[in-house]
Amino acid sequence: MHLKLTAADKTDVGKQREQNEDSAYKRIESSGEGDRGLFIVADGMGGYQAGEVASKLAVETISRAMDSFFKPLPDQPTIKLSLSSTERADPDATITLPKGAPGEQEAKANRTVKLPETPIAKSIEDQFTAAIQQANKAILRYGEQKSSARGLGCTVTAALIQNDQAYIANVGDSRTYLLRDGQLNPVTKDHSLVARLVEAKQIAPDEVYSHPQRNLIYRSLGAGHKTIEVDVFHQTLLPNDTLLLCSDGLWEMVRHEDLLKELSEKTSPQKMCDILIDLANANGGEDNITAVVVHISAL
Repeated sequence: MHLKLTAADKTDVGKQREQNEDSAYKRIESSGEGDRGLFIVADGMGGYQAGEVASKLAVETISRAMDSFFKPLPDQPTIKLSLSSTERADPDATITLPKGAPGEQEAKANRTVKLPETPIAKSIEDQFTAAIQQANKAILRYGEQKSSARGLGCTVTAALIQNDQAYIANVGDSRTYLLRDGQLNPVTKDHSLVARLVEAKQIAPDEVYSHPQRNLIYRSLGAGHKTIEVDVFHQTLLPNDTLLLCSDGLWEMVRHEDLLKELSEKTSPQKMCDILIDLANANGGEDNITAVVVHISAL
């Protein structure tokens, strides 16, 4: 099944900050084989201008490194198979022969089949991870060159979509959610102290919104981290799914039940972004607020 992507993004300074250090990005390329897309939210930290630079460097580096993802993929490798008498009688029989399997070189059949797609998926995930690690290095280099920006960094969450396959990454506490069949669940896991406390059952899930150390994160791009670990989650998408990528300035101000209510409305991704950011501001707007909404539909 081929899928179509429709997306929008919006970022806002909020009610209590002087400068917006968040950055958002979206790109969709359409084809008869289904859409491809890249969506990013980065939340900068490091003080005046430094955080803004970090989030922009993250978006620019990741998007540039993933540019080749939007070019046509080479044809999948194929091999010829020899057919048994049963298979000759059934022209619709499905045959899979792993690469390197015994008899592969000697096979002289008239049928051609595609090799498994797993190596391609692994290659895409590796490229995605490397792009985010490149962003980390770019931020560190900037901090080394500008003494006033030393220690700058950002969190990031990003979704890379190829038709019905999504690769969803995060570093820090920016999140990606999936809305499906009336259920809203975070795909990513926060790299924060409060998330660890919830996991250890030392605090209740609702306490993450008010805990005095809720802003402490242990993983980010930049901020002196020479190497970083990137979490990548795989998700098969279905028609009518919706993805929300957001900074903590959104999900901390708009509780889960309100996110679910607003994302469930049958409206455009742009209208959803507008409503969510207005709601975060109405609830206090304590931080910069960024949202990217991606709707998935049948092509």
